[in-house]
Amino acid sequence: EAPVPTRRSGLSALTIASAAAQAQDGNADLYDPVAPANSAFVRVLNLSERNIEVTLSGKNKPQVVTGGQFGGYRFVTPGKQRIAVANQAIEHELKANTASTVIYRDGQLLLIADQFVNEPRKAQIAFYNLTDKPAALKTVDGQHVVVDTIKRDETGSRMVNELKIAFAAYADSEQLIGFDELFLKKGRSYTYALLPAANGYRAITLANSIDPSE
Repeated sequence: EAPVPTRRSGLSALTIASAAAQAQDGNADLYDPVAPANSAFVRVLNLSERNIEVTLSGKNKPQVVTGGQFGGYRFVTPGKQRIAVANQAIEHELKANTASTVIYRDGQLLLIADQFVNEPRKAQIAFYNLTDKPAALKTVDGQHVVVDTIKRDETGSRMVNELKIAFAAYADSEQLIGFDELFLKKGRSYTYALLPAANGYRAITLANSIDPSE
C-alpha cells in the first residue's frame, strides 16, 4: 500500500536529491545543510508551452520553470506563502516538513499536497495524473500495481526497495505510455507524471531536486 502522508513528510526525501547530496557517497549525511530544519518545500509544474517566472514569498529571486516541466523544490519558512506567476497568485499555509506541487495550467494555479514520508531506507515514488483518464502506475508488463488508480490532478506514492526499473501508466489493462528506466536509490524521491499531449499522452520521469536559490 502507498504510505500515508505524515507530519514529517518531505524533508529527507527531497533534500537528499539535491546536487550537494548527490556529490557525496551513499553513507554521507542525507540532509542538505542548505535547507533549514523544519522547512516547507514547494515546486511548480509548468503545463504551459512557454517558460514562466515563479515568485515565492520568502524568496528574493523568481524561479524560471521551463514549459512542460517541473521546477526544483524551493524551501521556505512554514506559514502562509504566496506563489505567483504573471498576474495569477495563490496563498497557502505550508506546514513544516511537508512538500507541495503547484500546477500552472491555462493561466491558473492549483496546489497539490505531495505524499513523501521520512524513510531513508527506501526509495520513494510519486505518481501524478494530469490527464482526464484515471490511471495507475504499474510495472511495464502491467502485472504489478505500484501506485493504484488516481484521477485527474491527484497524486499517489509508494516506497520501494533500491532497484533499477521502468514503469508504465495504465488505464485498467491498457498501457497508456511508458516511463524512462531509473535506478531508484534508497533515501531519494522520484516523480512520475502522466500528462496530456497532442498525440495522446506524455510522460515525465525525474529524480526530485532542490533549488537552493534565495
